[in-house]
Amino acid sequence: MSLFKAYDIRGKIPAELNAEIIENITRAFAFYLDEQRQIKDTPLTVVVGRDNRSTSEEFTDRTINAFLESGVHVIDIGLASTPYFYFAAASQKADGGMMITASHNPPEYNGCKLVGPSARPIGADSGMPYIEQLYKEGKKLESPNRGSKKTVELLESYIEENIKLARLADAPLVPLTVAVDTGNGVSALMCKALFNVLPVRLVKLFFELDGTFPNHMPNPLEEKNTAALRQMVAQEHADIGIAMDADGDRCIFIDEKGETISSDLITALLASDILMHHPDEAVLYDVRSSWAVPETIRAHGGRPAATKVGHALIKNHMRREHAIFAGELSGHYYYRFADNTYYEAPLAVIVSILRILSHRKQPLSQIISSLRKYFATGEINFQTSDKPGKMEELEKHFHDAARIDKLDGITIEYADWWCNVRPSNTEDLLRLNLEAKTAEVRDEKLHLLKTIIEHP
Repeated sequence: MSLFKAYDIRGKIPAELNAEIIENITRAFAFYLDEQRQIKDTPLTVVVGRDNRSTSEEFTDRTINAFLESGVHVIDIGLASTPYFYFAAASQKADGGMMITASHNPPEYNGCKLVGPSARPIGADSGMPYIEQLYKEGKKLESPNRGSKKTVELLESYIEENIKLARLADAPLVPLTVAVDTGNGVSALMCKALFNVLPVRLVKLFFELDGTFPNHMPNPLEEKNTAALRQMVAQEHADIGIAMDADGDRCIFIDEKGETISSDLITALLASDILMHHPDEAVLYDVRSSWAVPETIRAHGGRPAATKVGHALIKNHMRREHAIFAGELSGHYYYRFADNTYYEAPLAVIVSILRILSHRKQPLSQIISSLRKYFATGEINFQTSDKPGKMEELEKHFHDAARIDKLDGITIEYADWWCNVRPSNTEDLLRLNLEAKTAEVRDEKLHLLKTIIEHP
């Protein structure tokens, strides 16, 4: 399996990825950045950040050295969440950047995320295959001069930017109890800095940085990984629970009853709030999202548009649409910043939700209840070695659907239910999301889909 994925570079340590490999990837990336830029009379400048995995510091040292030997100037931001890294790359007007992280993968993995100018993500449709080719060819940027390195601290300005984006000045926060689980990941540093300036009571869970993730895996989408947080919400009578993933670019919300809120409903809630100040703007949602999302966007004067799954694809789609906001079922939330850059801003999301709670003076469960109109299965994975064949079979079986769309996988829509089936990029899996107007229709159609997909 290639290290070069659709949206990042990732592999198991040391069998698939080690410090020497990451160094050679860095050299190929420097070559790529130099080749892509229009004006070459000044040295390249890149931002480098890292998460707190056990190998990240060594990988970062090798990365920085490879850039310096390539004549590239490095802005080192040290330990950082991925959104903080994007902010640094954009605000420092760097030619590109490299974030050493394996996102929410288990501790035996590491990797990196790459960006170009304006923190534009590099993925399968925007340069990643070419960088892989350069890496395999051993390409490196030759320079007679060694680059320079400077360390910068931008956390205070990053927090200010998120608070401004969340329009905290619109409504002061009331005293709230907020339980936050950072899962021993690097986002603890960003959350501490944020909550130091918010007038709320913070209940901290697993804020100690530990790249082995001893308490639970750093993927809050899995219900078992939020069990401790849900328990803490009940124990502390918290108004809200927030779970972050390992590199801090995703957040999952728990209501005061300990129930997980599906991220598409958070997208709808945030869209209704943002569109009050930005009417007639485009808001994107991924193809797995509830009918409630486009309905809410339209009801509040926005222009809904479905998008493919994946952060690089969504950000590029936002640029094309000049979208103000986008939400993904996985807990990624994207903003258009004042300088027309686009990337995740989970801290702005957190502050916005707290502001909405304060303004409405209602429990979160009550606020979200109006958006729970339909009955969803959540994402279900099916093992199959014939992904294209099964997709074709589904299209034939449901040929009479009101709508069949192939933006990402296949979306099949009827008057009273819809589903999306997507092939995994890296595994022999089909991923199903299904929603219906009643629980009975949901269960009936799920049984039918399972029969078709699982039939030999």
